[in-house]
Amino acid sequence: MTDEEALSLAPEQHQRLKDGLHGSRFDDLRRADRRYLVVGSGSGEQGQRRRRVCARLDDRRDAVGFRLEEFGFDGDDIDLWAPAFEVLAAQATWVVGVIEDFDGGHVWELGCLYRQQTAVRDVLWLLKRVYDDPADERANYDNGMAASHLAALEAAVADRVVEWSTVAELESAVEHIP
Repeated sequence: MTDEEALSLAPEQHQRLKDGLHGSRFDDLRRADRRYLVVGSGSGEQGQRRRRVCARLDDRRDAVGFRLEEFGFDGDDIDLWAPAFEVLAAQATWVVGVIEDFDGGHVWELGCLYRQQTAVRDVLWLLKRVYDDPADERANYDNGMAASHLAALEAAVADRVVEWSTVAELESAVEHIP
């Protein structure tokens, strides 16, 4: 199966993609001077921190922070995630990854960013959590494929990787993003 065949959508899926993307939230994107697509874990405390980063970026003048899930795609729409992500990443001024571990759907987003790194690397910022305890670091980042994707992305964006270990440091890390 080719990439083109894998990403082809049935007409009803294509309509669902258009309906999801071209609502009032997409209008917000078109009006903003700066658009921040924030990716990372969506659940638990990690999801709360990611939503906080998104809100901080959204509070900026003439800016909008947004997440894929705000466009109404859920678990039943898994076939739409990749094309929706590609459309939203193309609309973003900056793609901001809030990375704390390799457990969850954001690992898929990392893979997508890795695949698109030539197109995305100029707009990608990574806010990467580091852990004081090496055992905690290994426990949270123990996934060989995701680790190689992240390493390639870190090398591609170089000075746009901001490490943090506390919530206060995460708040400060957001300030590095233009």
